Amino acid sequence: MRLSSTTFVVLAAVLLASGTAVSKADETGVTNVNAVHSPNVLAGVDKRFLRSHHTEDGEAKLSNYDNEERNGLFGANTLSNMGKDTILRFQMFTKWKANGYLPKKIKDDIPRSLYKAYKIHYRMN
Repeated sequence: MRLSSTTFVVLAAVLLASGTAVSKADETGVTNVNAVHSPNVLAGVDKRFLRSHHTEDGEAKLSNYDNEERNGLFGANTLSNMGKDTILRFQMFTKWKANGYLPKKIKDDIPRSLYKAYKIHYRMN
C-alpha cells in the first residue's frame, strides 16, 4: 500500500514539474510578434472580389461554374454526375423529396432516365 501511494506522489510531482517547464518555454519569444502587412494592399483598395470576374465597365460577371453552382439541385453538371454516380443520385433524390419536388413537376427538368429512377425512389421511400 505504501509503495503504490509513494509511486503516485512521485508521478504527480514529475508531471507538475514538466508542465511548468513547458509553459515557461512557450512564453519566451512570443512577446515581440508583429503583424505582417501585405505589400500588395494599397490604402483604400482592400476590397476583395470573390467568385467574380470584373470587366472593363466595372460590372462583375459570374463564371459558368458559379452559375452552375447556383442552379443547385437541377444544374446540368449535377444531373450529369447523377447519371454516373449512384450514391450522389440517391442523395439528390432524398434532397428533392425533402424539398417537396414531385416527380410529375420535375419531369421536364431532368433526363428521362433520372425521372424514371426518381419516380421509383419517390414511391419506395
